[in-house]
Amino acid sequence: MPRLTRPLIRTQNQYREISFEEAFQRVAEQGRNGRENATLVLTSGDYSNEELYLLQRLARAGLRTNAIGSFDYYDRGTAFFHDKNDILPYAELFGSDLLLCLLDEKAENHSMRAVRSVIDSCTQAEIYRFNQPDTLNIRHHAMFFRCLNYYLIRHNLAKGIYVDGLGKHYDEYKTAILQEVFNALLGYNALTEEDVRSFVGKLLHAEAPAFIVWERWMDARAIIELENLCMLLDIQAKPSSGFLSIKADLNSQGLYDMGIFPDLCVSGEPFDTESVNLMQELYGQPVCTTPIDISATLRASGFETILLMNATGVTIPDDILQHLPDARFTILQTANWDAEHDYQADLILPASLPEETFGTYTDSARTPHQSKAAQPCPIEYDTLHQLSAIGQRCGLSLMEDPTEIFMEYISFMKGGCHSQRRHFFR
Repeated sequence: MPRLTRPLIRTQNQYREISFEEAFQRVAEQGRNGRENATLVLTSGDYSNEELYLLQRLARAGLRTNAIGSFDYYDRGTAFFHDKNDILPYAELFGSDLLLCLLDEKAENHSMRAVRSVIDSCTQAEIYRFNQPDTLNIRHHAMFFRCLNYYLIRHNLAKGIYVDGLGKHYDEYKTAILQEVFNALLGYNALTEEDVRSFVGKLLHAEAPAFIVWERWMDARAIIELENLCMLLDIQAKPSSGFLSIKADLNSQGLYDMGIFPDLCVSGEPFDTESVNLMQELYGQPVCTTPIDISATLRASGFETILLMNATGVTIPDDILQHLPDARFTILQTANWDAEHDYQADLILPASLPEETFGTYTDSARTPHQSKAAQPCPIEYDTLHQLSAIGQRCGLSLMEDPTEIFMEYISFMKGGCHSQRRHFFR
């Protein structure tokens, strides 16, 4: 598809170019509806932290909406957000003696290429790749992990600091899981009891086992059961042990850290009085944090305006696409465009690409990385400057310096121990 460099407006099913100034004004007018949460803002994970921060700032303060989310986590909940202390860092994989890889071997994106390179470098470890001719074939991930957890508890193999008290709600979890029918759990993946016994033996024999899983395959229950498994094995607190959930898009983690969810503030933490007051102080006007169920509202045709941020053209779920015609006005931002991929948007904005901008990105282990532009941006306003300019038309101050934006969003990050929110059996 050809590169888009100028905004397009649709009139009588024909597109014509307009100026950026007119496009910015139209976004502000259409998005700033008379009521809260009348505008839906959805984005991919291929934007920098600075761009995502400006996006949520524009949404909550400029457009008065808390209906902000992402394509990849649409209707999936926030179970994929992990405390930094509970994620296995990439560097510690080199101390593991067993890497258990539940990955999409056919995926060819940035995240998968990076993790493949790391795994290939871990020559000290046994590499166990699921779904190979000589390994377990797993399709229902939640029930696989739950099956392992049942076996560990039923046979008194769950031991360690989490079972002994550090893990909260263990007794409730134990009672609930022992009510499962083991054969039914096995049946989800056509496993035998011997398959589970042998695999559990491998886990218990390893000194430092590490699970590496492809997050796009997982639902919320699968991630929760994997966390439970790591606590039952007592590997969550040991060096080079635990789990690493590989996120699909370049900056999927940044979606959490920048609060691109109705129930999360910048920092990935739930809203509280302190954070809301800080937002209002920094933005100079009230912010919308009114709870909203995005998927239910979308199905009920409850949004007047929809803004889709999709610079690199990731796949948008059909559940979203089928409801776009229900909105009065739809805005699409994308880098490459042709008439067959416009989703009948009323306004199309050109987007800059990650390699054309300066910013920070956060990897699956919640480690930020700074990126510099590797090539010039061919459009007059890159994405960051577009978001800032639209925000200005909604009464916000201009923010165009990535360093200034970085310093502002880290003011929401809270230090200290967060153990009261960790180590829950669920």
